[in-house]
Amino acid sequence: MQHIDILKKKLNQLDSVYLIYGEDRYLIEEFIEGFIDKFASKELKDFNLNIIEEDDQLVARLINSVKTLPFMAEKRIVIVYTYDLFKKKIKDVEIIHDLLADFPESTILLFVSYQKPKKGLRIFKEVKKIGQILKFEALKYKKLDDWIANQINSYGYQIENSAITLLEEAFNNDLQRLDSEINKIITFMGDNKFISTSDIEEIISKDWLIQDNIVFDFVDAIGQKDTSLALRLLSDIMQEGMDAKQILGMIARQIRLMLQSKLLSNEGLTVKQIAKRLNQHPYPIQKCLQQSNNFSIESLELALEKLFETDCRLVTGSDKNLEMELLVIKLKEAI
Repeated sequence: MQHIDILKKKLNQLDSVYLIYGEDRYLIEEFIEGFIDKFASKELKDFNLNIIEEDDQLVARLINSVKTLPFMAEKRIVIVYTYDLFKKKIKDVEIIHDLLADFPESTILLFVSYQKPKKGLRIFKEVKKIGQILKFEALKYKKLDDWIANQINSYGYQIENSAITLLEEAFNNDLQRLDSEINKIITFMGDNKFISTSDIEEIISKDWLIQDNIVFDFVDAIGQKDTSLALRLLSDIMQEGMDAKQILGMIARQIRLMLQSKLLSNEGLTVKQIAKRLNQHPYPIQKCLQQSNNFSIESLELALEKLFETDCRLVTGSDKNLEMELLVIKLKEAI
């Protein structure tokens, strides 16, 4: 894959600018972590690495970061998590165009978007002209099978094919959730190096059912504007020791499934047809359709944007508990 080849290069072989986009946040973050580990000087990382979140001060912060010379290093790395930059023309974007047209050789710039960019925008065309566009697609079918097997193998374990299928049925292609579950499975297995389907069922079934039900109840509370219940359920989930980003992934998966189900239902598809189209069991599709009655298409899309914004703030080191509580308020306002 293209992004793997980039991590095999030397620093002076890299392009100056990259746009990284796609819905699979796990793969994107894995690549960014690998990029930083490979190319940012560990001793001087604080001086030569900037992570920026798009806001009203983006242009000024970006110019300052890009034009600052690296300190006792060949290059500095600037990573920008974007919301609107590659979706619509933002204020003062012409200044960014000028920056890209005369980009300093001392900096490597990574734009990150979890949404599909508009290829007709000038900034997209300029990045493509002087740098690279990297698309991270969600793993499916054999690629997902291989990813699970490779993760298991990296710990020195083997897993039977039907157990891989069960993991996919439980967590789809949510790599962040799968990675967490695989770590749990390895811990449980101990010295037993072969993982069977029955092992998977014993380890994940209870947590899987409980967590899915809590997330369903949480989203339902949001739909009914019951903030106190939503906050209590969120607290219950976090007390189970789940990471905030993992919780966001579960909520996003539920809302995305609701949105997809609602759109397909509006096209006249039956529950079974929707389940087949989305590669899901009919039961969760039926639940999603019932739950989606509390939401409009627009509110579900806005809710996903709020989740994305919270996720980006967590990446930049914001207080996790506070951000998750604020998310409840924002989701209530979105519907």
